[in-house]
Amino acid sequence: MKKFILTLFVILPFIALSQGLYNNGASIVITSGGYLYIDGGANGNFTNAAGEVDIDGYMIVEGNFTNNAANNVFTNVDTDGEVRFAGGTQTITSALPNYTNFEKVTINSGSSTTLIAGSGMTVNGTFDVDGTFTSATPTDETIGGSLITATGAGAITGTGTININRFFKVNGRWQYISVPMTNQQSDLFTEHTTSGNFNPNFYSYNEAFDQNLSADPNNTNYSNYTNYTTYNFWQAWEQVQATMGAPVVLNPAVGYICYNEGNLNTVFTTGAGNPDYLNNDVSYSPAVSYTSNDNGGGYGSFYDGWNLIGNPYQSALDWANADWTRTNISNTVYMWDGDNGNYVYYWTSSDDHLIGDGQTLNYDATGEYIPAMQSFMVKATAASPTLTIPASARTHNNNEMYKNVTEKPQYDYIKLELEVNGQKDQTLVRFYEDATEEIEDEFDAYKAYATTAGLPQLYSICYNQIPLAINTLPIDEYVEYKRVPLGIVAKQSGKYTFKAADFETKYFDKIYLIDQSEQNIISTDLTLTPDYSVYLEEGENRDRFSLLCVNSFTDIEDIFNNNSSVNIYSNDNIVYISISNIDDINGNVEIYDALGKIILKDNANSNFNEYVLNVASGAYFVRYFANSNTYIQKIIIK
Repeated sequence: MKKFILTLFVILPFIALSQGLYNNGASIVITSGGYLYIDGGANGNFTNAAGEVDIDGYMIVEGNFTNNAANNVFTNVDTDGEVRFAGGTQTITSALPNYTNFEKVTINSGSSTTLIAGSGMTVNGTFDVDGTFTSATPTDETIGGSLITATGAGAITGTGTININRFFKVNGRWQYISVPMTNQQSDLFTEHTTSGNFNPNFYSYNEAFDQNLSADPNNTNYSNYTNYTTYNFWQAWEQVQATMGAPVVLNPAVGYICYNEGNLNTVFTTGAGNPDYLNNDVSYSPAVSYTSNDNGGGYGSFYDGWNLIGNPYQSALDWANADWTRTNISNTVYMWDGDNGNYVYYWTSSDDHLIGDGQTLNYDATGEYIPAMQSFMVKATAASPTLTIPASARTHNNNEMYKNVTEKPQYDYIKLELEVNGQKDQTLVRFYEDATEEIEDEFDAYKAYATTAGLPQLYSICYNQIPLAINTLPIDEYVEYKRVPLGIVAKQSGKYTFKAADFETKYFDKIYLIDQSEQNIISTDLTLTPDYSVYLEEGENRDRFSLLCVNSFTDIEDIFNNNSSVNIYSNDNIVYISISNIDDINGNVEIYDALGKIILKDNANSNFNEYVLNVASGAYFVRYFANSNTYIQKIIIK
């Protein structure tokens, strides 16, 4: 590779380039006291394609700054080399996941410099803004400009203005929001985007609100919570601003939610002379609380300890970073995915034995990364909780506002999915030798119920009937099988499909989904047949479905004497045949009336089959035979 070395000595005050500079592989050195001046106004661009710059002096750019290289532009990054933006209007482009790590940056007075949406920059030393610096946003929920600055007093200086722009998709859905700087007010969100009238739909969350649905808070158990429509956080939301013209100052690291009649293009601004309003503290410790409204007993404690926190920085946060302080706080972060109307879970552990331990539920939207200007839920589990957000957890990440884990965890688990009409929910069950049957902050995550219309809710049930999104259970060499009860909220009647979205079996050889209906017990080996479909009526069911994990020497017929791979049942005038064993697919169906007259003959060529009968109400018999097996079931047509 050809190298071009430009060394500027004290006797050579500066080198000026008026037609821009395109570096396609050269190594440029700007020594201490030296100047590289790229002038020419809009034509004074610096573009780095594959090269590098060792800067101890000054680079002055009047045009656009673009880094197209996979590596960082600057080498030997410390805090003495300075890049000055001195043009009228100019841009900084460094497409994520690559970003540019500057030493020092100055935005000259009169200059308007924009960090392009989807680009990232870190300022290792002083960020001096005497002109205008803007972090741009796209007109959708994809990533905006990502900015990481040095922390503490004196790191951000100047007499200019910093603007952080963010598009919020709040038309027809809720968005969880936080603010990236101090002195921001609620009227950014409480004005209707189309009519200009007052928008009341801007809320914070009150953890201390008593969500208890039982008449006797000292005698709470799951039976007190039979109405699934109340399994959500809605009662504890509090309006931030009550009327037009009375804005409230919003606090960094506090979470908010917003709904509007149109999408929002929000501009957070420090205002002239206050660029240091941009959040850059070494850490933030938002107030978190645990209010035991139910005296710590039973299922009622599910409602206690939920806190809505905001990402205070202008970049993503890594929830798996080791510098977070979480005392009496569950290791799971709960983020709202507005597009899918459901909570996304990311769990991480500080246990060194759990290799590749991070796991995500629901769409793998962001994994361990909390996007900039995103609020999120955490669950306090005992009195005196603390949470500290460290600046060291900041990271440039190109996920949308709302990284999957590529290394498989070294334990048995199954990520189970439930889908109806394209709407999905997931739950995770794991087996680990150091876990217990108790709910543990280190290993388990509570179920956060979503109220989105039609969206199914799937969870496992702990021994004390508390619903869990992530359930980690103990295992040892003497365990032959583990059965884990499942809970389902069906918000619409229809065909529901269970699917093994992901699984790992190192100890157990088989993972069965058990459907214990009124007619019989059907078992589907999810390691061989990854999905199972069934018709469900609207409502909640906590007694019908379960996971059964077994070793090769365990005969599940010893566990369920009437185990069957074919489930035959009806609803109104529709007959359903669900088949879990692939060997029983492509069989023959015969349906008879009470006098033995055959009214339908057909075949079943999938694992879920439907037959509409235009017959009178009454009792009928279904005969299904395949692979030398015959199954007969009485049904009722309404």
